[in-house]
Amino acid sequence: MDIHKSDFWTVIKFGNLRKFMEKLNVENKAIEEVVNAVNENGISLLEESLISRKFDIALFLLGLDANVNIISNDGYNEWHFLAANINCIGAIDVANQLIERDVDLNLKDKKIGNSAIMSLVQEVLKERTKEGFDFILQCLEKRPNFNDENKFGYSLRKIIEERGTEDLKKVMEMMS
Repeated sequence: MDIHKSDFWTVIKFGNLRKFMEKLNVENKAIEEVVNAVNENGISLLEESLISRKFDIALFLLGLDANVNIISNDGYNEWHFLAANINCIGAIDVANQLIERDVDLNLKDKKIGNSAIMSLVQEVLKERTKEGFDFILQCLEKRPNFNDENKFGYSLRKIIEERGTEDLKKVMEMMS
């Protein structure tokens, strides 16, 4: 990858934190100038780091107080992008930072109408790790909308009732 010809999103996707810092130098930019940049798809650098599983870059950007609750052209926020990778090493560290920053768990994507919390729960239920379940329990404490349905008639409540653990079901009932 030629960082001279690549944009910041490409450098994040195919590079690493060191390459990202090199790109800043090549462009003669301070991190503060680009930390909240958004591309033509409405995807922020933070979101690209989540998509690309570059959690070190995500933590770096969050440490610089990168904006959150950025909504892409497809209606995704940081949770939607992190959901597919929530079971990867380092994802929960980023997720904990996002929960502290009050990223919207109820935001629905435009394509299917899945809320961010629905996407997260579905992914955690695929691997069923203790770390994943602990994280979902932490999300449920934020009292997300359990009844909001997607375009196929599924809600967070229905997913937890059908596939969730007894602990998830108990917490859901307490929170709703």
